[in-house]
Amino acid sequence: MFHFSLDSARSVGTLSLSGDLTIRNAAEFKEAVANAMDQSKQLELNLSEVERLDLTTLQILCAAHRTLLKKGRILSIGGSIPAIFRETVQLAGFAECAGEKETSGLWKGVTN
Repeated sequence: MFHFSLDSARSVGTLSLSGDLTIRNAAEFKEAVANAMDQSKQLELNLSEVERLDLTTLQILCAAHRTLLKKGRILSIGGSIPAIFRETVQLAGFAECAGEKETSGLWKGVTN
């Protein structure tokens, strides 16, 4: 469900996520994100294999994003953004966070 890899030359970590990211595994997901944040200066999420997610997932990502921004670091989404992620962002009311003006990384391009 969670796989982390680190490009130590660039200090960029990639956290690949798959399957269901819901409240049922929120504690594990939060821990995986926290560990990945500790190990990299820039963290990129690969969401291409995510099948389901809920508000809990978005809240964890939002908190991680804000924490890293305060530290001058970046959390971003790499690769393709699955439709289920875009839909959940809209339904959960995160569309304003993911709007055209978003340039800080995580939500950039989610609503496009």
